[in-house]
Amino acid sequence: MIGVSIVSYYKSLIMVLLALLVCVSLAASPATAAAGRAEEVHLVPALYVFGDSTVDVGNNQYLPGNSALELPYGIDFPHSRPTGRFSNGYNVADFVAKLLGFKRSPPAYLSLTPRTSRQILRGLRGVNYASGRSGILDTTGNTITLTKQIEYFAATKSKMVAHSGGQGSSSVDELLSKSLFLISDGGNDMFAFLQRNGTASEVPSLYADLLSNYTRHVRALHDLGARRFGIVDVPPLGCVPSVRATSPDGASRCVDGANALARGFNDAFRAALANLTASGALPGARYSVGSSYSVVSYFTAHPGAAGFREVASACCGGGRLNAQTGCTPNATYCSHRGEYLFWDGVHGTQATSKKGAVAIFSAPPQMGFAAPINFKQLVSS
Repeated sequence: MIGVSIVSYYKSLIMVLLALLVCVSLAASPATAAAGRAEEVHLVPALYVFGDSTVDVGNNQYLPGNSALELPYGIDFPHSRPTGRFSNGYNVADFVAKLLGFKRSPPAYLSLTPRTSRQILRGLRGVNYASGRSGILDTTGNTITLTKQIEYFAATKSKMVAHSGGQGSSSVDELLSKSLFLISDGGNDMFAFLQRNGTASEVPSLYADLLSNYTRHVRALHDLGARRFGIVDVPPLGCVPSVRATSPDGASRCVDGANALARGFNDAFRAALANLTASGALPGARYSVGSSYSVVSYFTAHPGAAGFREVASACCGGGRLNAQTGCTPNATYCSHRGEYLFWDGVHGTQATSKKGAVAIFSAPPQMGFAAPINFKQLVSS
């Protein structure tokens, strides 16, 4: 009975968080608290974003041979315009940025011009280097690899040092140590493994390869001055519409095998990250792993409590579960997008990103949405 009471308590607490924090915390963010004043108030001087389409705000559309996303992508963004986000509106990077006191995610690196780089070179606001379809492995996708994203950040830092007014790299390092480095990656590596029908016997070597590369990326950012890492883990891939559509009973349940693949990697990565910090390999570093896996699993299992009506089908697309054809300009899309967990066959709606960001940012760690601390505790330390 005690166990049931605890579970009920946390479910109630989650409902309160989602009902109150989603509606209130963004409105009461530092940026809003500064309304009427000349300056916004930010919890960190800058946000630097790395990863895949869950946090990409437009880098891919600047790549040679890439065509920009079209409406209905961006239909709920201000002025109903596509921005390169794989969403109907804002994404996770935007809502984390909002909770830090910014208006939205920092700009896409490839969109920067000398005029738009002025604040960035002073170490303010930050940059978004994320690229849709990229992965932890350089062989995943055909866009800006995580290795290249970090190289771009190194170039940004060099320019910051050059523009530091003679104060040198120490002042830039101090500023970077107070900034948040947000990383959301790994899903595309898992999708690639599933699409080539990787076997169970190959999973250990996949994990080893991913862990070796991911920890290398974290070390590289640490060497460049990163000290606060906000890392978003891999969501339950078996619950996304494009994967559910391949299963005979996908309309009623997630695909267990795909979920297990993501869950196993998440567990292994948390252990590797804990060992890395405990060993002293990342002096001065602190981290929070925001669990996209736990967030989406909870939303899927308790849609009503989370404010969703549809958690299996995509809002935009076609075919079974609206996930067998893409979200193209002539695709059908739902009118009540805030009630859908998924926008297209893979990506969450703006509503999902908003609620998920609040959970990993503010929910008590014992709820399982972030560990060992939440994002707010990370940036407040």
